[in-house]
Amino acid sequence: MTATCPPPLRSEILSTLGIDTCHVIHAPTDRPEISYNVRLSPTLDEAKESLVKVVKERLNKKNPSSFQGLVYCRSTDAVEELAEMIGCMPFHAGRPKEERKMSFRDWVDGKQTFMVCSSLMGCGVDVEGVTVVFHFGTPWSILDFVQESGRAGRSGKASLSIIYAAVNEREPDRSDGELYRAASMREWVLQMSACRRIALSSFLDNCHTTCTLLKGATPCDVCIAESMKPHPGRLVPFPTLTVPTGNIPGPKLLPTIPPTSMEYAISRSLPSQAVR
Repeated sequence: MTATCPPPLRSEILSTLGIDTCHVIHAPTDRPEISYNVRLSPTLDEAKESLVKVVKERLNKKNPSSFQGLVYCRSTDAVEELAEMIGCMPFHAGRPKEERKMSFRDWVDGKQTFMVCSSLMGCGVDVEGVTVVFHFGTPWSILDFVQESGRAGRSGKASLSIIYAAVNEREPDRSDGELYRAASMREWVLQMSACRRIALSSFLDNCHTTCTLLKGATPCDVCIAESMKPHPGRLVPFPTLTVPTGNIPGPKLLPTIPPTSMEYAISRSLPSQAVR
């Protein structure tokens, strides 16, 4: 059982497990409660400053414990740096096991509002209080992004997923297949013209959906921007159609049909030529 298995990967999994015949049950993976957003900066340093500023503003609210959040980073060095800048615990595989247990427990209990983490926190985390998930830098792939951003909105309430990325990010050193997936994610981040849900639904469900088509969806940044564009404010003139004159017979008036109870006695009321 999995919540994020794209159709192309399904065959690979079944082949690896040696399963030739089986019934596959595939439910839609759309997450209407999550609003997907991207904040682009010229450099990663500027993206980092913007991210830290936003997180600190949320932590300085009157009741910061009313929500919980995660900040995902692609490297353990970035996890350590951002955790220090924000003032919260880092969570990655390089930390001692007991420390990770304590950090996770404090975060789940609400003692720590935010936690900066690596992909180690990408799956299996079902905490209802998470309402915002940040990413520092472009995620490794769409599958990684869907799994990590999916930690938000587990209660069904409107939640935020925001990627703080840079225009000049360096391409990661990965294998050809991984580079292909990374390129797709990068393209998703940089584009600002199509609804964010189109690529996600196409990848996971092999179909297209948008914020408008998905019932009760929280709109993404692209759809919000489209809805705020000014209306032209004027009617577009259409040419007036002219009716030709000549020996064109006018319409004949049909006789009034009296109602009988709830139905019309059509066969008895209309003359034979009218029926024809």
